[in-house]
Amino acid sequence: MNEVLPLAETAPTPRAEDGYVDFYGHAPAAGGWLFCGWSRGRWRPGAPAPRISAHFRQGRVEQVEAIACWFPRADIGPRGAGLVVLLRGAGLPLGELVSLELAEAGQATPLLILPPIRPVTQLREADLISRIRPALLQAPHCAEQTRLLTLMSRRAYAGMDTMHELSAPVQIGLDETLPVPPDGVALIGWCMDPTNAIAAIRVRGPQPARDSGALGTRWLRVERPDVLASLGAAQGLTDPRLGFVALAPACGAPWPAGHGEAPYLEVELHSGEVAYMRLPPPQRSGAAAARRLLEAVRPASDELDHAFDRVLGPALSAMHAARLARPRPVTEITFGTLPEAPVCSIIVPLYGRMDFLTYQAALLSEHPGQLAHELIYVLDDPPRKRELLDLAHSAHRRFGLPFRILLPEENLGYGPANNVGIAAARGEFLCLLNSDVMPAPEAPDWLDLMIADLRADPGLGLIGAMLLFEDGTVQHEGLTFERLPQQGNWPFPMHPRKGLLPRSEAPLGPERVEAVTGACMVLRRALATELGGFDEAYAIGDFEDSDLCLRVRAQGLFCAVDRRARLYHLERQSQISPDNPWRHNATLFNAWRHTRRWFPETAK
Repeated sequence: MNEVLPLAETAPTPRAEDGYVDFYGHAPAAGGWLFCGWSRGRWRPGAPAPRISAHFRQGRVEQVEAIACWFPRADIGPRGAGLVVLLRGAGLPLGELVSLELAEAGQATPLLILPPIRPVTQLREADLISRIRPALLQAPHCAEQTRLLTLMSRRAYAGMDTMHELSAPVQIGLDETLPVPPDGVALIGWCMDPTNAIAAIRVRGPQPARDSGALGTRWLRVERPDVLASLGAAQGLTDPRLGFVALAPACGAPWPAGHGEAPYLEVELHSGEVAYMRLPPPQRSGAAAARRLLEAVRPASDELDHAFDRVLGPALSAMHAARLARPRPVTEITFGTLPEAPVCSIIVPLYGRMDFLTYQAALLSEHPGQLAHELIYVLDDPPRKRELLDLAHSAHRRFGLPFRILLPEENLGYGPANNVGIAAARGEFLCLLNSDVMPAPEAPDWLDLMIADLRADPGLGLIGAMLLFEDGTVQHEGLTFERLPQQGNWPFPMHPRKGLLPRSEAPLGPERVEAVTGACMVLRRALATELGGFDEAYAIGDFEDSDLCLRVRAQGLFCAVDRRARLYHLERQSQISPDNPWRHNATLFNAWRHTRRWFPETAK
C-alpha cells in the first residue's frame, strides 16, 4: 500500500552516477505516478519487489510493491539501462520532483537515488503514455513489462459506467453513499464476484486527483439474502454475505454543488482490466448518515475489532466530530429567583420524557437545602420545546422551586448536552444528574452528604450515590470493568450487586470504587472545567461517565460512592425509542473508543 507522507527533514542526496529521471507525470488510468529515465544499477534476477519513494518539494509518496522495468537505451550504451517505474497513488499536488529513491526490500540503504534532469519535465497523461509505451516495447518480455503495458492501455474514466464491459462476471450495486468529513465516503451496497476476478476496488475523487487506495482492509461483508435469492443463486453462490459496507476515508473533495466531476468507483481485475462506476450523490449527512451506517451492519463478536478499527470507528468518529463542530446557539429561560452564589449546580439533560421534570422538581423542593443550589435543565430534544416549557411553568407555580432551562437548537447527545450545562454553571460543585433519578424520601440531604465528602478529602475527585430500583434493590453502588467475550472481549462497565438488596451495614463515609455512573455524580466545577467535561467523541450516551472517572483517576484522584446518599433510578426510561440494531452498534462504537483509549492492550 502506498501513502502520501510529509517531506523528510533530510531528503536523500542524489548521486549523479546512479542515473536520472528524464520525465514523469501522473496517469489516473494507470493508477499512479509514472517515471521514465535511466540507471546504472538494476535488481538482481529474482530479487523481491523494490521499495520505491518519490520525493517531492511538498511531500513524498512511498510504495513497497511498485513496478519497475528496465529496457535497453542506445544513447546510454554500456553505462546503464532505461527505466520505467509505476508508483501507485493519487495525483496530489506535491510540487516539483526532487528525486526517485529505489531500495531492495528489507534494506535501509537505497540502491539507487535518481534526480530529475533540469529543468524538471512533468507531462500530461496523454503525452506521458505516448512517450513511455515505445520505450517499454523495447524491453525484454517479462511480467513487469506486460503489467505496465496493460495498465497504460486502460481507458481513463469519462463519466460513464463501464462495469458491463468487463470480461469477468462481476456485478456491483451501490445502495447508498454517506459523506465522511472532510473528504471521504462510506459505501453501502453489494458485490458478486463468483470467479474471484477482482484485484482491487478504489474510490477516486475529482481534481486534484485523489484516490482512497484499495478498499480491501476497509471492507465489511454483510448478509444480503435478497441479493443471493435474486441474483446469486443463478451464479451458484450460497453465501449470503454479498453485501458490503466500505470506507474510503480520503478520496478527494466532496460532491460538487454544480455539474463538476463527482467521485467514482474503480474496479480492477487481476487480468489488468478496469471498469468504473459513478457514485450516487449522498442523500443523508450528519446524524442521519451516522444512523444509516450503524443500521447497515451486525458484526459478530470476532469481527468487532476489524469492523470498528478499519471501517465503523473512523467513519463514525469523523461524522460525529463534524456535526458537533457547528456553532451551538443556546437560549436560556429562568424560572424564579436563583441564588447569587450557588453551592452546587445540578445539571439535568432532558430527552424523551419531559414529564420527569415535574416529578424531580416536586421531590427536590421538599428539601430546604435545595435553595442553596441552582437547578439547570438542558433540553436535548428540541422538537419537544413547547411541551417542556408548559410543564416548566406548571412545576414552578406548584412547587416554587427556581430553575434554569437551556435550549440548544439541535439534539447534541448526552455528553455535549451536559457540557452545555457545565459551561453555564455557577456553583462551586457540579452534580450531573439524569432526569429519571429521583431523591429518596429517607435521604433528603443526599447532595449535602456528597458535597461534604468532597470538602473533607482533597484526594477525592468524584463521588457517586447509591441508586435503587423502585423495589428497593440496588441499581448502582459503583462500577467495575469486565471483559465480555460476546462483545469482542472489550471491557464494559458493570454494576456489582445489581438487583440485590442493599447491605445492612451502613458505611460511615465514601467507599472507593473504580468508577461511578453518570446518572448521579458530583465533582468540583474547577476539576470538570479542567478536564473539559464529558468527552464529546462518544455518541448518544454510553461510556462518557466511566471515561470521565478514568480521567479523574489519571489526575491522581480517586472515585467513591457514598451509600448514605440514596436516590431512585428508573433506569433507561428516559429513552423511549425502540431497541434497534443501530442503538446497539452505537454502544459498541463507544465501547470501542473507550477500550482503545483506556485498555490499549486489548487491541489486536
